[in-house]
Amino acid sequence: MEVALKIDVDTHQGLGDGVPRLRQLLEREQVTATFFVTMGPDNSGRAVIRALRNRGFVSKMFRTRAVRMYGLRTVLSGTLLPSRPIALAYPELMRQLKRAGFEVGIHGYDHVRWQDWIDGLGEAGIREELDEAREAYRAIFSEPARSFAAPGWRTNATALAVLDEAQLAYRSDTRGVAPYRCVIDGRTYRTPEIPTTLPTLDEVMGRRDLSDGDSLQRFYLEQFREDALNVHTIHAETEGMGQLETFARLIRALKERGARFVRLEEIAGRLNGAELPLCEVVRKTLPGRAGWIAAQGPEVRPQ
Repeated sequence: MEVALKIDVDTHQGLGDGVPRLRQLLEREQVTATFFVTMGPDNSGRAVIRALRNRGFVSKMFRTRAVRMYGLRTVLSGTLLPSRPIALAYPELMRQLKRAGFEVGIHGYDHVRWQDWIDGLGEAGIREELDEAREAYRAIFSEPARSFAAPGWRTNATALAVLDEAQLAYRSDTRGVAPYRCVIDGRTYRTPEIPTTLPTLDEVMGRRDLSDGDSLQRFYLEQFREDALNVHTIHAETEGMGQLETFARLIRALKERGARFVRLEEIAGRLNGAELPLCEVVRKTLPGRAGWIAAQGPEVRPQ
C-alpha cells in the first residue's frame, strides 16, 4: 500500500504551532510527507463573510468546533484583528522542513481570496496571487517552487493555464482517484495532476457514527486501497493540533499494515505525462464540505 500524506497549512497558527508537532510525530514514526504552505497573509477571519453566504459553512464551523480548534485569534484574523503573515513569519521553520527531508510546496498566497473569489479574479488577479506566492517561496528557499496545491481544491481554466506556464513538476488541485492531466472545455493542460483521494478529517468529524478515535480509525482504514496510490490530505490546524493523537494512531495502524509512505514529488517523478489519462475537471460537492470543489471527471479521448 502506497500512502502520500499531503499536509495543507492554511494559517499562521497552523504553521507556527501545528507544523512543528506534525514534524516531530512524523520523524518519530519515520514517515515522510509533503507540506503545502500558504505563502501570504492569514485572512481566516474573512471566512465570516463566507458563512453569511453559505449555510453549509456555518454548519461545518459548529460541527468541527472551529473556534476551539483554530483559536479566536485565527478566527478573527484579517477582520477584527490584523492579518498575520504565514510563510514569511517562519522562514527558518520552512527551511528546516526541507533539510529534514520533507517536501514543501505552495498552497496559494491568500488562501481565503483564492478559495472564495477565484472565478472573479480574472487572469490578472490569478497571476498576481501566483506571482506573490512564488516570490515568497523563492525568498525563503532561494529556488523556484516545483509544486502547487489549490486552496480549497478550487481551480478553473485560467488558473490551470497560468500554472502550466510555471513549468511545475505537478500540481494537486482536485479530488479524484489517480494521477491524470486536466481537460476543461476541450483544452488539455500539460502539468500532471495528483488528486487527493480520501475524505479529510474535517469533512467527517462530528458525524454520529464517527464520534471517537476508534471509529475514525476504522473508517479511514477502510478507505485506503491496497492496489492504488492513496493521497490523504490533512491540515496543520486539525491533525497538527487538536487531532494529533487521532492522526498518530492512524499512522501507526497504517505502518502495521505495511504502508509505504512517499512524497508527492516521488510520485510525480515517475509519471509520464504523455501516458497519463486525460480527464475532465468538473465541479461537485462533497459531504461535510461547504461549497464546490474541483474533481476528476470522466476520461476523454485525445483529439
